Amino acid sequence: MRDFLSKLKDEDLARDIEFTIGGPEKHSLKLGYLMQHAAIHGIHHRAQVALLLRMLGYSPGNIDMLIYYGDLP
Repeated sequence: MRDFLSKLKDEDLARDIEFTIGGPEKHSLKLGYLMQHAAIHGIHHRAQVALLLRMLGYSPGNIDMLIYYGDLP
């Protein structure tokens, strides 16, 4: 992933990428938008899991990405 990101240029982010979502219909979005979506989508799922845990009476603890990826307390 780091290799891919290190080679990206501004014009690459504006390039249209074609994809499908579980069916034959094709969609297209700019690479920059798809990368933004991937980051936000992960945050969305972490929040969903945290909410479900809280609804079950458990604390998910600190799920901040700084804590998850780092060595912070």
